[in-house]
Amino acid sequence: MVGEGTTAIFITFAMAILGYVGLTYTVTLTARSKHWIGIWRVVALIIFAHVLMVWMFRYDWQFDLAVRNGYAGFLIFHSALISILVSMFCNQNLGQKLIHISFLIVTVGALGASFRYDVVAMYRIVVIVCGLVGGIGLVRFYILNKGTLSNV
Repeated sequence: MVGEGTTAIFITFAMAILGYVGLTYTVTLTARSKHWIGIWRVVALIIFAHVLMVWMFRYDWQFDLAVRNGYAGFLIFHSALISILVSMFCNQNLGQKLIHISFLIVTVGALGASFRYDVVAMYRIVVIVCGLVGGIGLVRFYILNKGTLSNV
């Protein structure tokens, strides 16, 4: 891979974990009916910058490197990215649902990646904790409160 072991790769994956922590924080805010739009826009831009850096430093803008582990992961993660970006421009209810769906997709991918790839293994504990915190928030919101903002 291009730039393997460089400072740019470290920054790229540090931005990934910062984006994931921000995504988790946003999920907990939305589940508690708190104001989240401004924070979410910053987090979404961090996530977008991370993806651009992955394409630049890991894949050297080469599609065949991006899909070397299969098309499914590529489609899932890029669908989550599209959902994240679209959520910034939607009404609050749709944006919130897109954020929640993105969180679930990213959590499954991040958990798998943190156990499979050495380059992100150091983030395993953070990913597990964020997954639990965000997951509990979503369970509370959708099951205990029936997914309505008025019941939160």
